[in-house]
Amino acid sequence: MVRLTSSWCAGVCLVALYAAAAPAADHILTVGGGPIAKSSQISLENNVLYFQRTLAKLGLDKQEHLILFDDGDNPTPDLQYEDVERGPEEVRTLLAEIIGPSNGIRFSYRTSEIPGVSGAAEPEVIEKTIKDLSGRLTGEDRLIFYFTGHGGKSKPGSDRRSEKPKSDEKSEDKDGEKKEGDKKEEPKKRAKPLVNNLTHLWNAKEMTVTDWTEQLDELPKDAPVVAVMVQCYSGGFGNLIFKGGDPENGMAEHPRCGFFSTVPDRVAAGCTPNVQEAEYREYSSYFWEALTGETRTGQSVDKPDFDRDGACSLLEAHAYTVLNADTIDIPTRTSDAFLRNYSATTGREGLLNVHSPIAALLASASPCEVAVIEGLSKQFELTGADRGKDVDEAIKRISDEKKKVDGEIRDKKQDQIKAKVEVAKALQFRWPSLGSPWHPEGARLLAEEADVVKQAILENEKYAEMKAAQDAIDELEKKQEKLNLDVVKLERLKFWLETRALAVNLQVMADEKVEQDYARLIKLESQHLTNTPPAIADKT
Repeated sequence: MVRLTSSWCAGVCLVALYAAAAPAADHILTVGGGPIAKSSQISLENNVLYFQRTLAKLGLDKQEHLILFDDGDNPTPDLQYEDVERGPEEVRTLLAEIIGPSNGIRFSYRTSEIPGVSGAAEPEVIEKTIKDLSGRLTGEDRLIFYFTGHGGKSKPGSDRRSEKPKSDEKSEDKDGEKKEGDKKEEPKKRAKPLVNNLTHLWNAKEMTVTDWTEQLDELPKDAPVVAVMVQCYSGGFGNLIFKGGDPENGMAEHPRCGFFSTVPDRVAAGCTPNVQEAEYREYSSYFWEALTGETRTGQSVDKPDFDRDGACSLLEAHAYTVLNADTIDIPTRTSDAFLRNYSATTGREGLLNVHSPIAALLASASPCEVAVIEGLSKQFELTGADRGKDVDEAIKRISDEKKKVDGEIRDKKQDQIKAKVEVAKALQFRWPSLGSPWHPEGARLLAEEADVVKQAILENEKYAEMKAAQDAIDELEKKQEKLNLDVVKLERLKFWLETRALAVNLQVMADEKVEQDYARLIKLESQHLTNTPPAIADKT
């Protein structure tokens, strides 16, 4: 039974001699957290806990699940959360907001509490974990990989390691000594800059796309890997499908696919110290709820089934997220990266683009593509044949409206700052030591006269103005957020229109092998997370 999935998938065999007869089994690898405690928000822990509940609901909770999170089982505080018991009118909070500094005043820290953590989310531990898996997997198994943490963009010079895959180096002449008269080989000029984005790991460590690809190359070549990654700039990891993580090296021999919270050059929604899960809005919340039919807070939702086969595939979960996620994200997947490297919308006569007739773009579209493009169009009542033009006009209209709201927010914030300055002046006129948070007299005041200080703040007429300005800002920011989300959903629609054009154009831009690679990738992305109960992997 060969099965593929949308996180990293893999299996295990009891012993090498028994591998051929061993039934397929799932292995699940979750990596998450932040680089330091101040950047490891409680939402990341809650994402892992929700994923565990998702696996249980899908009948996958008996599978081997390796969890590498923050500092592992170290009891020192490694997780940031918002202290809801520390109210906005607690005297220390008031002083922090009015006089400053206010950094971190609302946050507290504790050790992470994820059951079954295997170790720390550090490169060395990840390498050891994947190496161990590589010795136990067969081509019949799958690895489900979920990353919930922080990410960054490529750094200058990050493409140097990917100029030549390791597999190619082995076949070269071992004699590396230069002989007299040899010319220094000029580095090959890239057609496009390498997107070698990175994941931030515990203890301020990092792993790039190249690093992750080298680790995954250790797995058996027939063992499929499917990733779900929700960090900022996660779309850059679409390059996992290429040798060395570099499109110029061609497709990797390993079957891989992935789903990512956003495109390579944008931050993602989700990381928050907020303890209220009902308020979480991030990619994997929607993705997992599509597969289970249940939100992270236990509410029922209709599972998407755009192709009407009676089940929700990984691709359908991705499409559901694109349609429904109220986030700043433009979700993407590995086939998007593939098309943007092998196809184009310009440079040749007759190529389709976002402004081509919608009928031509959708003529050969999959049910998921039709559902997303028509679904997002319906949300904004876009019906024109030139759907790209409709999108551009809608984005401009909403962006112009948002600029006005942005200006109103700036004005209100100026009013708030002026009022805050007046309150701070009055406080420091009466208690000069409050200007320094470390002054011993300030500590005495907070210990012995906290109520007096608090009353002086609350009774100041400028404090009332400050609060009124904040209330106005809160209302305006709700409107601003709605407008921003509308623009993002329109940008998603434009992205999918472009993807459709690239898919159609691939037939004239690429050779038969590239088309076959694309078809295999789409098949990988279209797998179901679970069809029948999988075998239970041996963990020894």
